[in-house]
Amino acid sequence: MPIPQNHVAQVAAFLSSGSGTPKEKLSTGGKMLWAATVLAGDWTPELLAKARKAIGVLTQGNKIEVTVARMDEAAAAKCLKQFTKEVTDLADEILQARSRKRAASA
Repeated sequence: MPIPQNHVAQVAAFLSSGSGTPKEKLSTGGKMLWAATVLAGDWTPELLAKARKAIGVLTQGNKIEVTVARMDEAAAAKCLKQFTKEVTDLADEILQARSRKRAASA
């Protein structure tokens, strides 16, 4: 059985990359994480809730682009740092959950 791709790890790598401004990374990374939740067929409810919470910081009742556009550069940089940590932690938790699932089925 093939191992499902960890799309959240790809988001974390993008957020950690050197290219793009904090606002660009937040906008694109938020959309990427949202898309990953659509493909989250094997996630636990807890993992999905964590992803939605992280995205919620970027939406605040609006589209991601609107929320991010309202941030000044310092706020965007601070938000990017926290968002990157949350996404990186989520990617690690997804990997651990999948490893436990594979071990249990072996």
